[in-house]
Amino acid sequence: VYNLTQEFFQRGKPVNAESQNSVGVFTRDVVRKRVKADPDDTEAIKRLKLAMIQQYLKVESCESSSHSMDEVSLSEFGEWTEIPGAHHIIPCGFIKIVEILARSIPESVIQLRKPVKCIHWNQSVSKEIERVADHNSDLPEEDKGSDVFVECEDCEFIPADHVIVTVSLGVLKKRHESLFHPRLPEEKVMAIEKLGINTTDKIFLEFEEPFWSSECNSIQFVWEDEAESESLTYPEELWYKKICSFDVLYPPERYGYVLSGWICGEEALIMEKCDDETVAETCTEMLRKFTGNPNIPKPRRILRSSWGSNPNFRGSYSYTQVGSSGADVEKLAKPLPYAESSKTAPMQVLFSGEATHRKYYSTTHGAVLSGQREAAHLIEMYQDLLQ
Repeated sequence: VYNLTQEFFQRGKPVNAESQNSVGVFTRDVVRKRVKADPDDTEAIKRLKLAMIQQYLKVESCESSSHSMDEVSLSEFGEWTEIPGAHHIIPCGFIKIVEILARSIPESVIQLRKPVKCIHWNQSVSKEIERVADHNSDLPEEDKGSDVFVECEDCEFIPADHVIVTVSLGVLKKRHESLFHPRLPEEKVMAIEKLGINTTDKIFLEFEEPFWSSECNSIQFVWEDEAESESLTYPEELWYKKICSFDVLYPPERYGYVLSGWICGEEALIMEKCDDETVAETCTEMLRKFTGNPNIPKPRRILRSSWGSNPNFRGSYSYTQVGSSGADVEKLAKPLPYAESSKTAPMQVLFSGEATHRKYYSTTHGAVLSGQREAAHLIEMYQDLLQ
């Protein structure tokens, strides 16, 4: 199925109307036909295989950070590219990368915990800025003529020649109307609305001792009653059925005895609202049920992510939703104001982040590359001016 989705994109192969251009609908249709046509399987085995496909689609939803693979575009699925090279674990966590990148930046130029209320671009700053705090009247004359002003929640206005916006697609979906003045061009608004972002959360459970064998890498949850289901959306009290698996973290010398669970979509948001005790109890009951071991103890510690309810993220990462394409990613990344040539454009507002990279979206690599891209645009522009 994955190879077929690559063909749709790379060879321009048309998708059939029955698929609704959805990875989920297409996958269920293709696999179900093959499973049901297998003469060697009993009906019980066929049903189990169909249930396993549903579990696979939950895993893929976590990978795509979508509520369901029914929302992920089939014709665009092949555009996403795996980062080349080997995978390495960073012992101290991703924060170490940030610290290394920040070493060359003077601390005096970084301001933290200073939320931005609005970005005023295209010289739109006039009456409303003059009405705010007295300190604005003390701005030097050259600052008063700036093309861009960043208005902060504490009422300070920071003048700038250029602003690189790195907020997530989730924040843009929620705040784009109030975050930019004047409002964004319709083409960019449409791209924000068409592209998809949802929540993928992790649940870490730490145990005193492992109840799993040394050969166990992962515990997958396959619900046999979901074999023929068309939708994997659950009522609020059954949110736990969206947990697709718990992976064993190795080596135990580094992590202890820890399981890492995956959950996505609207059910992840429900999980975020629950307290630690409820989530720990629910996960323990699931593990007891699926392993057949009623003596599994509750974890001694639980740690969870909460990307969906965090107002600074409002989701984990982006994906090409049904009805969107890589062209929408490029529209989102296009600097403002629009101009025929990037070399002559003033580029007051630039956009960066994983949702603005056409091939490496949903990765840190895409965010870094898109940031480098926008910085390179500015460097190139200033070099042209100097020449």
